[in-house]
Amino acid sequence: MNVKEYINSGIIESYVLGMATEAERQEFEQICASHPEVAEARDSFERSLETALMQEAPAPPAFVKEKLLQQIAPPVVEDDGVAGMTEAPVRRLNPWKWVAAASLLLLAGAAYWAYSTNEKYQDLAARQATMEKQLQQSTAALQLLQQDADILRHPMKTVALKGTEMAPQAQTTVFWDTTGTKDVYMLINNLPQPTSDQQYQLWALLDGKPIDLGVFDFDVKEKRLLVKMKNVQKAQAFAITLERRGRPNPEVPEGKAYVVGKL
Repeated sequence: MNVKEYINSGIIESYVLGMATEAERQEFEQICASHPEVAEARDSFERSLETALMQEAPAPPAFVKEKLLQQIAPPVVEDDGVAGMTEAPVRRLNPWKWVAAASLLLLAGAAYWAYSTNEKYQDLAARQATMEKQLQQSTAALQLLQQDADILRHPMKTVALKGTEMAPQAQTTVFWDTTGTKDVYMLINNLPQPTSDQQYQLWALLDGKPIDLGVFDFDVKEKRLLVKMKNVQKAQAFAITLERRGRPNPEVPEGKAYVVGKL
């Protein structure tokens, strides 16, 4: 068995995503047990998929860390008194001055209480707004993940695109609906970050001729797990090139191929 061709066949992606048949699953597990390089390729894809999923997870609110630090290390109050210092003499107030002083103290206390209460209310309102926004973002992210999962439930041709000499560690997976809509979806496992004047472009290859399937920015993987590209009726391979933005003819590739995968 040619181990390299087996790894590039797309069986690893199908197995990890639960799209392999029972026979394919049993055969794959037997081959993993006897070929460590296949098992390592499986583990590598699982790690890249986990990384892509974790990027979708929202960060915890910043005030959680602040509150935790306050609980762990409360502020220390230092004693500014000087030992042996003589206490200043106390001047006695007459009753009317005492009432006036007490009124001022009560007024100051009421003002401080009102200010403190308002500050706490505004802080709680801001925290609630932040949590509601994060909840909305989390709900939207979960809905997108559910949509991606629904897409992968349909029979798809899985094509593993491996890195070229331009980026040996690069990896991308293409899912192609060959029996129905001919839609093409892309899972970006690992691609180098380009400069701001460049963007990636997906191509289908048929009889040595490239077919444009659309350009995409590097940060698209932060928004969706699966990226929908243009559909294609026939293809023998897929490739991703790095192209300069705004080139005159986007139908013809100019840049180098970073990943390539054959059917």
